[in-house]
Parts: sequence; C-alpha cells; structure tokens
Amino acid sequence: MEGILEVLASIRTRDLIDIALLTAIIYWLLQLIKGTRTIPILLGLTVLLATYGLAEVLDLAAISWLMQNLFSATVVILVVLFQADIRNALARLGISTMFREISSTAQNDLIAEVAEAAAALAGKKIGASIVLEKETGLRNYIDRWTSLMAEPTVALFLSIFHTSSPLHDWAVIINREGLLAAARCILPLTSNPAASKRLGTRHRSALGLTEESDALVVIVSEERGKISLACRGELIRDLAPAELRATIAQLLKGKGREDAISESPPQTKTA
Repeated sequence: MEGILEVLASIRTRDLIDIALLTAIIYWLLQLIKGTRTIPILLGLTVLLATYGLAEVLDLAAISWLMQNLFSATVVILVVLFQADIRNALARLGISTMFREISSTAQNDLIAEVAEAAAALAGKKIGASIVLEKETGLRNYIDRWTSLMAEPTVALFLSIFHTSSPLHDWAVIINREGLLAAARCILPLTSNPAASKRLGTRHRSALGLTEESDALVVIVSEERGKISLACRGELIRDLAPAELRATIAQLLKGKGREDAISESPPQTKTA
C-alpha cells in the first residue's frame, strides 16, 4: 500500500497532462480508422509481428532474417498502405465539420433536395454522381472543372444530368457552404483490387474519391435505376430515398458507417 502511495505521490502534473494527451491521441486514431480497411491491414501487420516473435523464440534463422528486412522498411510500407488515411487525418486537424457555416435547417433541406433528385433520376434511369464535400477540401476538383456556385435544387440536378445537357457526364460537387460548386467533374478511379469488376465507371470513381477523402458520393445507376452511397471506399447499395436521406444525415453528423446504417430505415443493403 505504501509503495502505491509513493508512486502516486511521485506523479507530476506534467505526467498527468502527458497521459491525458496520449489517451486523446490514441482515442482519436481509433475513431479515425473505425469502419475502414485500415483495421484488417493492422491485423495483418500484427500477425507478421507475432510470426517474427515466434521465429526469434524458436531460432528460425531464415524467417527471422526475412522479417528483419521487412520491418526495416516498415515506415515506407505504412506510408504506402495508409497514404489516404494519413492525408485524411492531416486534413481533419483544425477543420470544422461539413456545413458548419449553414444552419441545420438548411442542411436538412439540402439533403432532402439530393434525395429527391436521386429518386427522380433513378425513376428515369438517368445516371448521376453527386459529391458532398466534408472536411477534406475538394478545390482541386472544383477549380478544374465547370464552376456553377448555384443553389442545389431538384430541377437543377435534373437539368444537369439530362442526357441532352453538355454537363451530364461525370459528377457534380456540393461544397461545405451547401452550394452546387462545380459540374462535369472527373473523379479518380478506385485503386482497390477487391472492387467488383461489375461496377461501372460512376461507382468506381465514387469509390476512388472516397478512398482519398471523407466525401460522400450519391450514385444513380443508369442501367439499374438504383441509388447507392459511397463512403470511405465502400458502397451502400440499393437505397430507397428515405434510407438515403437518413444515412446521409447520420454520416454528416459524424456517425460511423455502421452506426449510420443501423440508425437509418430498414432494408439497407451493403456491398
């Protein structure tokens, strides 16, 4: 008991601050990777580390040599594997949440317009991609393509994505201020080899953008007339308008992908 009291007495204020900051950083990192493909990769690295430990204990020279050379390049490997997550983490530092500049009523109205437009486009089997910018800035896409800076309405979405419109190809981007900032934006294709080969360009480009940013992308399939939502490199497929609206609202509140799906109306399908 006296030993415990001595240890407690030796703890300085700076030590408590150090522990608190370290705890906050670890918690933030866990929240950052929650629901992403980072966790399986970390588990894989943990297995490699355990294999190395076992090889050292059993004195397996070949395995130990291989693991030592592998871990010598660990920093480079981690940067390559987690480049999108590192970029997102740095971008999120000190940046406000999406649509902080507009009221919650305006945000709800915007979500309603997007969901209604997606439903109308799906009913007509008109393909579309609608990007919602969050904390990671998308100016490199907005500035490069056709600038609009207009109030997003169902009529405007239908006009842009109509096949006779010169702007109907590719995606539109809604910025953090809630404005339809740009149209005919070309998005990067997914680099994930596990992505289904049956996915079209719209779905693959939506996945690609959400792999390197925290944006949300609403996709309307031209062939199937179905609505999907891309988030963190994954697709939530075959959404009804009410499901889409509820899921977007939850994700914009900072909910994780799984939490947003569980709190949205039933029959949400993922792939």
